[in-house]
Amino acid sequence: MLILAAYGPWGGVNAEDDTLRMWMLEGRGLEATYELYDWPDVVLTPYDVRKYIIRMGIWDSLVQWAHVSVKIRARSATDSIRLYFGWADVDSIKYEGAPATYVWSGTDTARSLIVYPPAPLEVGDTAIIDVFYHGLPPASSSTSFGNGMVIAASDWVYADNEPYGVRLWLPSYDQPWEKADEGVEFYITADSSLEVVANGVLVDTVRSGGLRTWHYVHSHPIAPYLITFAIRDLVANEWTWNYGAISMPVRSWVLASDPALWGDSLVYMLTVFSDRFGVYPFADEKYEESAVLPGGWAMEDQTNSFFGGYYSDWVQAHELAHQWWGDAITCGTFKDIWLNEGFATYSEILWYEALGGDSAYRDYYTYRIEGGLFTYGTNPGNPVYNPGPGLWDIFSVYTYQKGAAVLHMLRYILDKDTSLFFGALRYYRDRYEGSYALTSDFVDAVETYTGRDLDWFFNQWVYEPGWPVYNVRWNRFDDGGTWRLLLQVEQTQPVGAPTFKMPIEVRILMPSGDTTVVIWDSLDVQHFWVELPDEPDSIVWDPDNWVLDQSTVLYDPTLGVEESTPVGRDMVIRVRGRVVEISGTTGDRTVRVYSSDGRLVGYGKDKVRLRLPSGMYYARSGAEVKAFIVR
Repeated sequence: MLILAAYGPWGGVNAEDDTLRMWMLEGRGLEATYELYDWPDVVLTPYDVRKYIIRMGIWDSLVQWAHVSVKIRARSATDSIRLYFGWADVDSIKYEGAPATYVWSGTDTARSLIVYPPAPLEVGDTAIIDVFYHGLPPASSSTSFGNGMVIAASDWVYADNEPYGVRLWLPSYDQPWEKADEGVEFYITADSSLEVVANGVLVDTVRSGGLRTWHYVHSHPIAPYLITFAIRDLVANEWTWNYGAISMPVRSWVLASDPALWGDSLVYMLTVFSDRFGVYPFADEKYEESAVLPGGWAMEDQTNSFFGGYYSDWVQAHELAHQWWGDAITCGTFKDIWLNEGFATYSEILWYEALGGDSAYRDYYTYRIEGGLFTYGTNPGNPVYNPGPGLWDIFSVYTYQKGAAVLHMLRYILDKDTSLFFGALRYYRDRYEGSYALTSDFVDAVETYTGRDLDWFFNQWVYEPGWPVYNVRWNRFDDGGTWRLLLQVEQTQPVGAPTFKMPIEVRILMPSGDTTVVIWDSLDVQHFWVELPDEPDSIVWDPDNWVLDQSTVLYDPTLGVEESTPVGRDMVIRVRGRVVEISGTTGDRTVRVYSSDGRLVGYGKDKVRLRLPSGMYYARSGAEVKAFIVR
């Protein structure tokens, strides 16, 4: 989901305005009050919602009649069925076609309908609850978004549900983890001069006088907040997406009064994301965008993203990517919303990578992701997981920008191996598609696929707040024919942020040519020695911007000079071709040798002799650490 109010450099003005729009598109408006919610953990009910069938007649700015059927199946024995429902004018409620016994509980968005079956349900039993109602939809307490059904005018109706708006107009178990496994079906009757758009495939329309009934069927599991429809005076731009044996309709529904062509990038976007993530998850139905929302926001409703008045391609890429990350797999709780928003935001970067290659990827990441976080976030700020109880906590730069940065860095620590990184994403998708996932599920999927323990990475970047601030000083020493570079890395981020452990690339510029080494920094203050064939002129910290950080780099000719014997002097490393000989330090002569990704590749007492492939390595003896290169 996204919200916009002005135009910016990736189609307008300046970094701050455009970044603000990016995460506000889905946060839905500067005027929003700071509403607080209890984001509950997953608790499965005794019954499973199988399907919603929605029948409504809406004209003359009124819901003339509504009849919703909720099909359920018992997971465990139960004598009651609870549905969230905030509508005031309820005419009747039936259970399996007969008048139901029921009570109301709670108020406003917590209002619930509790139905008591004539006999308790046993495991596997199915039932249908029918709710009949009419009138005006209840006003939401939200001043920003997630208002449920809105009758904006006699010719303009839409539903906007995230996080808890669907319960205001649809009797439902309105939690993100409770998907309707068989999907949703609509019969919407409205003025025949208008159009109805909704989830799924339009099966048919039936005219009756000045009215028309649109019948839509969506046959995939769907979370309640993604169920939607709209009525408006629209016309369609249409394309066909061909991908292997797939031939799928793609449409952008635009205002009949302003039928500008937009959406023509969608076909290529579908191919880009299908190549990266696996085939579009609803390829047997459709993908549409519909201009039915006010202002500039957008919402990733399943198979049909709703838009306001801002159609930049990065917004379209964001909403399309949600069909994989948010719709096919839905965050299990809103504490895990970064699994939706961080993934969709990262997908914007992938779209620009597809258009302009690596340089476009890095420009977009630096400008939109880091720039947005550093401008509108604070350090330490909120964590990516469970950022807080407010709407502006879950829809914030921490879940969008920082969430995207987590994926950017995950790609890096997986050896920048594109196939490994995207393979892990596909594995995660295959494992949870059609259901919900928690942050812990994603971590487990990545660890299982890659065979790596990544708790250290996710703990600091997802569960803890903030990012590292590095104060880097360096000096060089002539060692009689060879040179040694000393780095001092100090982490100075504010209290509340952890001390981060990360591999960081350092590019060393020399007259004979540049070289890049990788250091593993994990302490508040840490020293690294690098042996070089030539005098270093300067260094570039994290030259490709793989690590989310802020840094200052300073040449310090006093660094290391005050020591009578420089750090690491007692450990001797000799590299001859692929053969390395290392003598340990005085006192502790145990030598351990590590690859650049931290794997132990050899150890011994007094002296170690190894034959190693080309690469960057570290030798440790006692408190000494030295880097060396095998060419």
